[in-house]
Amino acid sequence: MGSGIQGVSVGKEIRMRRLLERGKAFVVALDHGLVMGPLKGIERAAEVVRKLVGNGPDALQMTPAMLRLVKENFFSRNSPMIIARLDTANVWRGNYKPYGSGYYSVLYELKDAINHGADAVVTYYVVGYGEDGVEGYNLEALASLRKEAEDYGIPFIVEPLFVRPDNPDSVREKELVKYVTRMASELGADLLKVDYTGDKESFREVVEVAFAPILIRGGPKTKTDLEFLKMLRDAIEAGASGVTVGRNVWGAKNVERMARAVSAVVHEGKSPEEAVKLLE
Repeated sequence: MGSGIQGVSVGKEIRMRRLLERGKAFVVALDHGLVMGPLKGIERAAEVVRKLVGNGPDALQMTPAMLRLVKENFFSRNSPMIIARLDTANVWRGNYKPYGSGYYSVLYELKDAINHGADAVVTYYVVGYGEDGVEGYNLEALASLRKEAEDYGIPFIVEPLFVRPDNPDSVREKELVKYVTRMASELGADLLKVDYTGDKESFREVVEVAFAPILIRGGPKTKTDLEFLKMLRDAIEAGASGVTVGRNVWGAKNVERMARAVSAVVHEGKSPEEAVKLLE
């Protein structure tokens, strides 16, 4: 006879609760190199990871390949959690490819992520871009990965993006963000990474149509540090369960101080004006 607990994702629940243990999650994305190459700030992976660990992030998002280079940063029981990127797309490649030749590809299996210590996995869902059949393949791949993640008790994070060939930033339009957010929710995501729509009122509408907690995507580098911190505060006040940020943190003049400033806003409820003083 069976034990009677089949299908209960205890592992997933534990991992989700750990990620949100401090109320809101602060994640730093470091996997940009898979799409954009060695951007300034993440050329030396080991160096930037050392600067982030211990300064506030709840999790770091990387590829399994990068994890091999920085594994010693996760030997402590107080280390950040690990979110492994499983796939790639060429949406943002700019001059290195012509628009209209978009692709989506799964590069890593769930067992690769688990073997590299991952506590969760993240995948793209790209809508409105690429050649015929790309979006269908993307959906089939996500369905397969979601099922496998459920089997292993690993939180499955989906990053939905609506992209127009002539305007990659169109993903921030409210109605399009709502559209892909709902679609990703229906796919069975445990957590969503969603673009911030620019103001609290419109983003509340995005939160309302979601089935899963939302972490905002940090987006491109902002003009000022205060503008960046205000965006994080506004997103959380609009209902976001946390933030995933990249170049606004590892591209800052002082990575350690910026990480602490973000943590002050996300975890401590500090105002952006208070948090920006930590950069001085």
